[in-house]
Amino acid sequence: MIPASPPPARQTDVWQRWAGTPATALISALSAGFAIWVAWTLLDWAVLSATLPHRPMQACAETVGACWRFYVEKSRFMLFGTYSYADHWRPALVSLLLLALSGIVGLRITGRVRAIGPRVLVALWVLVIPLAFALMSGGWAGLAPVDMSRWNGLPVLLILSVIAIALAFPLGVMLAVLRHQDRWPVLRRAATVYIEAMRGVPMVTVLFVGVFVLPLTLPPDTRISPVLATLIALVFFHASYFAEDVRGGLQSLPDTQAEAAHSLGLTWSQAMRLVLLPQALSRSLPALVNSVIGAYKGRGSWHPRSDLNRADGLQ
Repeated sequence: MIPASPPPARQTDVWQRWAGTPATALISALSAGFAIWVAWTLLDWAVLSATLPHRPMQACAETVGACWRFYVEKSRFMLFGTYSYADHWRPALVSLLLLALSGIVGLRITGRVRAIGPRVLVALWVLVIPLAFALMSGGWAGLAPVDMSRWNGLPVLLILSVIAIALAFPLGVMLAVLRHQDRWPVLRRAATVYIEAMRGVPMVTVLFVGVFVLPLTLPPDTRISPVLATLIALVFFHASYFAEDVRGGLQSLPDTQAEAAHSLGLTWSQAMRLVLLPQALSRSLPALVNSVIGAYKGRGSWHPRSDLNRADGLQ
């Protein structure tokens, strides 16, 4: 039998499908009108009434739109701050290296690039991080030395984020393993106290202690840069969050995994390294990515300017 064709849709049915009730149709019309007004206002501000980048700065006083010429002239200052103008290629190169390293690690974790093994990744970290500090500080191979007090902008953001994450992750994994195990109860309690204490303190407090209090506890002749002090504080802070992410992955594993590893004759360390940790890291990957994104975004709200955050100003 040939099935009968469905009846043609009536005009009222089509109208109800797209507009709904008269109240919802009115709300949709008002929302569409408001969206069009906002889009037109932004277009007028950004393009129609704006000062284009090729026009001089004096033209900005004659327009009511965006002054794109300002962003062109101040782009270097926004990116690199008070760093030596003639040596801006150095922080630019450092930023590209750190961004490339972050991209390679992200592609390796997601499985899109399998040709780069763990040893190659470790070698890249060991090579890029000292090279970044060497390029920024100078004083070698004819590069002019630049004090850390003049490190600003994008490279400092990437240095604090990338290096803090790279150093905090292994520390967080170690803390997670110590808190998860029962072989050494003293170490388990110490790891628990550390993790809960660091997670219960706001990040701004940790940064304040690292930038202001830490230099005061050092010998009088010892001076620590605000960038380095901030980096140390961030490493210990983010390690506690990474530890809880990894511990969640360890707790999600069934007990049969550890029992199967021990039945094969593996020691506790071998079972943790070869069986349990790889699965835990895979399961905790969403939480770890969330913590990494938070670490990147959190650096944008803190800028370790040495002229504002020097500990000797408290004395």
